[in-house]
Amino acid sequence: MLRYYESKSITQKYQKYRPHYPIQLAEDALGNLKEKKLDFLLDVGCGGGQSVNIFAPYFHEVLAIDPSENQIKEAKSQNKFAHVTYKRGFAEKLPCDDVSVDVITAGTAIHWFDRPKFYKEVERVLKPGGRLIVFGYWAPKLVPIGITGDVNKLSHIGSQLLEDAYFIGTRGKDDLKQAYNVSFGRYAKIFNELDFTFTNKRRFDHLLSEYVWSLGDVKGLIHSLDAYEPYMKSKQMELKELSEEERNARLLELDYSEQFVRSLKESWECTEMENSDVKMKVIFNFFVIVADKPTL
Repeated sequence: MLRYYESKSITQKYQKYRPHYPIQLAEDALGNLKEKKLDFLLDVGCGGGQSVNIFAPYFHEVLAIDPSENQIKEAKSQNKFAHVTYKRGFAEKLPCDDVSVDVITAGTAIHWFDRPKFYKEVERVLKPGGRLIVFGYWAPKLVPIGITGDVNKLSHIGSQLLEDAYFIGTRGKDDLKQAYNVSFGRYAKIFNELDFTFTNKRRFDHLLSEYVWSLGDVKGLIHSLDAYEPYMKSKQMELKELSEEERNARLLELDYSEQFVRSLKESWECTEMENSDVKMKVIFNFFVIVADKPTL
């Protein structure tokens, strides 16, 4: 498992700047299973508990695991369900008995796993007819509000600048770039990987969440990226021989959240505006894959 998301500051930014999963995602993914109260859900790579919130009402018992102690602490502090347990755990060694789990979920997480090991564990712990549900999202669409010009053109420019920002922190980190590419491909690679074990595969690609954010909020989203903190810390180390004033100036130049802000303002011709005054619709598109373990 790749682990780029465990610091306390990243955990807090996840909660503040990442989108909430729509309730419809859980309803579509569970399908006919939601007609009855299911026994046991295992959520893998639970982070701060965002996906647990939409799936927990359908189960008698929920166990949510993540390798990050900071993420588990954050999830526990936000927990609203008496039947949900959070604890530290790993996708490659699931803390469950054989054939004991009705549904396994992994929200915006499976691209970090050692997937061959994870699939073996899923096959071990899922009950016959049990279901694996994986889902995620990529860089959102940015639609300017109150900015003069061709909205479609400005939206395309803004969204492309944000996608570019996602990848800057992966430079020199092939494992991280590969994980981002799997997510960027909307889990098409993962969908194909499930052929050998699972039946009745299907996917949903038209679930949306829409927010009105300021440019400062979008900058916060960049700060929540798994690559951002390691990238900036590495630049700090490279510049450690400079004076504090010179180092801070160079870090500001290298900060790709600042680069994004400058480029967006120039493209949208609003350089004189404060970040908090630059408003936009931020539209997240979710992709969901559902696959069932064969019955006996």
